[in-house]
Amino acid sequence: MSSSEIPASRPNRRRVALLAALGIAALAGGCFRPLYAENTASTVGGSVRSALRAIEFPEIKGLIGHYLRNELVFEFDGGNEPDAAKTMKFETTLADSVEVVSVDYANGRADSAVLNVTATWRVTKIAGGEVVSSGTNSVREPYERSSQRFAVVRAARDAQIRAAKNLAGLIRGQISADLTR
Repeated sequence: MSSSEIPASRPNRRRVALLAALGIAALAGGCFRPLYAENTASTVGGSVRSALRAIEFPEIKGLIGHYLRNELVFEFDGGNEPDAAKTMKFETTLADSVEVVSVDYANGRADSAVLNVTATWRVTKIAGGEVVSSGTNSVREPYERSSQRFAVVRAARDAQIRAAKNLAGLIRGQISADLTR
């Protein structure tokens, strides 16, 4: 019997499996709640969005620390409420290193490098010191090196800025997930 001779009354297994999968997806879709919505409750009270605005970001040492702090302030506050009451404090330590990926043996210079940055951080309540969220995040940012000294300096600085932006996004996502009730 060929596929064209299958009786119409006999159900097609693929079609039934597809309908079952779509039905399960529709039921599970009703459980989805946006992380940054105003009505998503946090573990410290209020919404996750208001809890993120309640985190204080003190100065972080070093150039990468400066860029990281600026990105975190923008990611968490967005510049909307700089005078919001701060009930939690962000603390971090940064470690960075540069790996030489390839070397031009003719002149003995590195052609490209990778900046590795690791941030070990935690968020604590200011009153009491209870740890609300903590973690370690790492990023790797490649950049090209040339014989032009200032071009190398600028490429390294751009890699530091990209690393800070990527770290800020990772940290925000992890803190938001930890604050969700």
